[in-house]
Amino acid sequence: MPARARRPRWPSLEEQLAESKVVHGSALERLIAEHQDFAMLRPAEAEDNQPVPAWLRVYWRKLHPDADYSGESISGGYPLLLRDLHQWMVEHQDLEPPPGDVPDDTARPPRGRSKG
Repeated sequence: MPARARRPRWPSLEEQLAESKVVHGSALERLIAEHQDFAMLRPAEAEDNQPVPAWLRVYWRKLHPDADYSGESISGGYPLLLRDLHQWMVEHQDLEPPPGDVPDDTARPPRGRSKG
């Protein structure tokens, strides 16, 4: 009888929340909970030691389903900026940019004909 393929061990929701020190009730907690469909990922991703958590990979794949996630590239097909995005999300768990980080539309010159 052939040996059964080992199923990947994905972290539980509780483990994921604890690892990132997620505040209960935060927008980040909801985002993580909504992206637990690890069947979207390659089984090898459960143990690849990439710095991007599985839930963020699921989120990215939902937004970019046509990308190549074959695992042939060193990043597994994910952009390297996801590591920084994850760090930002952990630091801003309401997922809102701090005041002053959003460009003020009123500072833009008005559209239209220029004087001259």
